[in-house]
Amino acid sequence: MVNFWATWCPICALEEQNIENLSKDFEVITIATQSGSNEEIEKYLKDKNLSFKVVNDEYGLLSTEFNVKAFPTTFIYDKNKNLKFTEVGYTSTFGLKLRLLWSSF
Repeated sequence: MVNFWATWCPICALEEQNIENLSKDFEVITIATQSGSNEEIEKYLKDKNLSFKVVNDEYGLLSTEFNVKAFPTTFIYDKNKNLKFTEVGYTSTFGLKLRLLWSSF
């Protein structure tokens, strides 16, 4: 699962605990878009007690490459790296988990 988010995004803040929960059992990579320096992102994660993997997309290049227009945006891939699902906006832990499980078949 690849999740694009931003520290300044209020919907992302609502979803971040869902991403944290899933990152304990699934391969999750998050991409913090235009959210400041590595140090600023690390502080944000520490303050929120979050430990998921983060790639800093400081200038929005990755979000442009993935054609992300709104945050949060989530991409779910199967084990063969085929895109199985895309979601824009908030999704519950349960909803994301179901999509991840479905993508594993």
